[in-house]
Amino acid sequence: MKKDTATADRWQQVAQIYLAAVERDPVDREAFLREACVGDEGLRREVESLLCYEDGADALLERPAVALAAPMLDNSASSSLLVGRQIGPYTIVSWLGAGGMGEVYRARDTSLKRDVALKTLPQSLAMDPERLARFRREAEILASLNHPNIAAIYGLQDADAIKALVMELVEGEDLAARIARGPIPLEEALPIAKQIGEALDAAHQSGIIIAT
Repeated sequence: MKKDTATADRWQQVAQIYLAAVERDPVDREAFLREACVGDEGLRREVESLLCYEDGADALLERPAVALAAPMLDNSASSSLLVGRQIGPYTIVSWLGAGGMGEVYRARDTSLKRDVALKTLPQSLAMDPERLARFRREAEILASLNHPNIAAIYGLQDADAIKALVMELVEGEDLAARIARGPIPLEEALPIAKQIGEALDAAHQSGIIIAT
């Protein structure tokens, strides 16, 4: 019971500092964290891991360069090009979002009759051996993890020059969108921070470290 109480108190401390830090300008966060976590480097690392995840750490991998992310953030025209396409047994239904390593779509698995998430690597990056290697490495890392707070990977697809990760589709509002709507009450933030922290802990225990 004492251990459970200590863990809850720790997560409350992490969540409070995280919520205060995420509302600050990124250039001011380092100074804030030094002051808020003085004498507790473990606490600081936990908060920084959450901030790294929120800032767009891509599937527990290192954050990509801004220059690489920029072409994929323009979804006005290109994001709709794949809708309706068939990639293996998957029919792309709609665009969900974009990140530093690709675009994510909702797709229908016509074999197993379920919806999945397809993360596609743009052709401009698929021709880059380094980016392609990172994409495959992401698939290997996800396949090595088994945790309820980490999306499962079902496989890789390569069809018509389109390379895609087939992943579990997790329904719900994006955390970034939720934060954009306004401050998150502590009672809502604590479960979120706990789930993220548990996922990061599982990754760390598997030897996966997020580079900041």
